[in-house]
Amino acid sequence: MSKIKLLTEDLINKIAAGEVVERPASVVKELIENSLDAQATKIVVEIGNSGKDLIKISDNGLGMEEEDARNSILRHATSKISSVEDLFSVSSLGFRGEALASIAAVSQLSIITKTKDQLEGFNLVMEGGLMISEGPIAAQQGTTIEVRNLFYNTPARKKFLKTDAVELRHIIEIVMNYALLNKQVSFLLKHDHHILLNSPTVEDMRANISSIYGLGLAKELLEVSTTAPSLKISGYIAKPFSARNDKNQQALFVNNRWVKNNDLTAAVYEGFHSVLFVNKHPVFVLLLELDPQKIDVNVHPQKTEIKIDQIEEVCAAVTRAVKETLQDNNLVPIIDLAAEFEFSSRKKPVYSFEKSKQTILQNRHEENELFPEEEAVSEKQTSNKPIINEDDLRKELSKTNKFPAMKLLGQVHKTYFLAETEGGVFFIDQHAAHERVLYEQFMAEYMAHDIAIQTLLRGETMELTAVEKVLFSANQEAILAMGFLVENFEGNTYIIKTLPSIFNRLQPKVLFHEILDSLKGGKLEEIKEVIVTRMACRAAVMAGDIITLPQFSEILTSLSECALPYTCPHGRPSMFLTTAEELEKKFKRKG
Repeated sequence: MSKIKLLTEDLINKIAAGEVVERPASVVKELIENSLDAQATKIVVEIGNSGKDLIKISDNGLGMEEEDARNSILRHATSKISSVEDLFSVSSLGFRGEALASIAAVSQLSIITKTKDQLEGFNLVMEGGLMISEGPIAAQQGTTIEVRNLFYNTPARKKFLKTDAVELRHIIEIVMNYALLNKQVSFLLKHDHHILLNSPTVEDMRANISSIYGLGLAKELLEVSTTAPSLKISGYIAKPFSARNDKNQQALFVNNRWVKNNDLTAAVYEGFHSVLFVNKHPVFVLLLELDPQKIDVNVHPQKTEIKIDQIEEVCAAVTRAVKETLQDNNLVPIIDLAAEFEFSSRKKPVYSFEKSKQTILQNRHEENELFPEEEAVSEKQTSNKPIINEDDLRKELSKTNKFPAMKLLGQVHKTYFLAETEGGVFFIDQHAAHERVLYEQFMAEYMAHDIAIQTLLRGETMELTAVEKVLFSANQEAILAMGFLVENFEGNTYIIKTLPSIFNRLQPKVLFHEILDSLKGGKLEEIKEVIVTRMACRAAVMAGDIITLPQFSEILTSLSECALPYTCPHGRPSMFLTTAEELEKKFKRKG
């Protein structure tokens, strides 16, 4: 007797539903994509009990005729493709013809639809994949699909749903991301009759992001726009200082399809490299336009995962676009004293005030003036000039990555330097500034294979553990390429003969052990950025170090030549600007 049997249609549909309909958010995604494919300009999403009791999506799209409505709930019935060639150049969001059949198999489904030319609509009701009723109904143009009691007939699937809060969060993510992309479509999301998202139609994407992510974040957005062969990248990234603790405000779209792709996401992070604070995540909304034949969207039934031909080239273009956008925009933060500067009697200062050790402020302007402009204006000429407001100052700073003319005043708490500039005062973190300088200078030497080395007259001996010996042996050539000549003397004893000149403030053994410690996380070539960052951090002047004005002037001059001078390699800000206008408000000179 044959053991292999054909599965029933009902069982086939339930198996298919397990791939397409993973959770309530999967239903929302499939139905929103159908609405967008139907050219809807208004989409209303109503949710009950986090999608377990009700998912209702109404649109004003093209609608369906009676025959199409009946066919829409059949497996592998679609209007999007008709041949194998279409599958490899698909431009619509939906195309597999599985969604409605899969949803109907595990819920109580109702479809009300009407086209522009029809006098009346058509209503179709199903339960567990079986037709319950159908017939004419009064309706507006468009389609309304109601999904009730999701997974009522597959209790195992329902059992594995997450908490209500988690399921609702996934639904919000779906609606929010499609609202971000489609500025010409208004989206309304309700949960148990409470409005969670209301995104009206707007003229541009920045306004759309503002309505969804908030006006405050929208002000910090930088526009990304670049074109390469067979690739166009557009959208927005937020300044590094607006980074978040989570990844909730990240959206990637490929050919107008919201996707999740680890390679592309990693490429964005690489573009932000060394300007993001540790454990922070960038905010971005990026659109990639590729040749449809270069991508495969038929990887998974949910269509969120895609494969891209020549992914390395695409990722390199994304990284380059993000980097260039950051470099082309001034990233110095302007601090709002009223909002950010609050004294607390319960907090002790990190450094005590020591009058005898404070840097003496110089009165002579020319001694401390940095980055003078070609047509410098004297103090007498500028004394009656109106103070530059914050918006004008931002525009002025955005013209170049070079610093504006400034006068270095002195050191505060042996940690920060003050510099006066037209329209405000810079507060500069001496450690972060020097760390950025060392990092970029060493990386420039490393990339050019021209590292300046310092030869130690007597050499530095050290003992390595068994683990350290293995790490060194596996990475000896790469360590040499970084400027370290280390030779075995006897047994576990090694001698350091050279080290990079740029890090000569550190003890050779301390520096070398920093490398070996970092190598526990991977090969040197893979983590060289981490190693260089750590070395730069250790070698830079520290908070609490007393530095003279001439010494810091040299650091500041080098900082002005860096590609990304406004953060240390860990992403901490190297300087803040407080506007004179803000100071006047603080001292009640101005309302």
